[in-house]
Amino acid sequence: MVWNVLFGERSTTKIAAVFDTEQGAATAAAAIHSNAHLQAAQIRLIKPYEKDYAKKIEPEPQGIVRTALRAHLLLGVAGAVIAIVGWGLLYLIGIMAITSTPLGSLAVFVFFGAIAGMLLGGLVTARPDHQLVIQRVQTATQEGRWSLLIHPRTPRQCDDVMAALSGIDAEVTRSV
Repeated sequence: MVWNVLFGERSTTKIAAVFDTEQGAATAAAAIHSNAHLQAAQIRLIKPYEKDYAKKIEPEPQGIVRTALRAHLLLGVAGAVIAIVGWGLLYLIGIMAITSTPLGSLAVFVFFGAIAGMLLGGLVTARPDHQLVIQRVQTATQEGRWSLLIHPRTPRQCDDVMAALSGIDAEVTRSV
């Protein structure tokens, strides 16, 4: 997909499955490992009441930094380009505020377009879709339940993981 160029992480999707027992989580992990052909590092088991599970949820801190840089830069430039196109259309229409001060109005359009793009880059970096998975794992950990966190790297792996989890009695939450 075109939007994947914004991300510096190898795994942009997170899937969490919550289990009542360690045996259920371990069985699911083995099934996912063999059926979805994931590497062991892509499957993380979070124990009940575990304190330092944040690293298991976000295992690629360098990737997050790359995502922040790429998203802000690319979307900032895209916002500026869209602003220039919008300014050009208004100039061609002959809007007086634009034609009377073309350079000043162009600078304002580019500035606010770039800012809007970078704000969108911040939203992409924050990944609000991951909050659902993070919240579910946090709740399960506090309730004394086992969580299996899967980091698929391709759409096919996502589909394979979801297929493997469909026959298992677990609460499954997935990010985009």
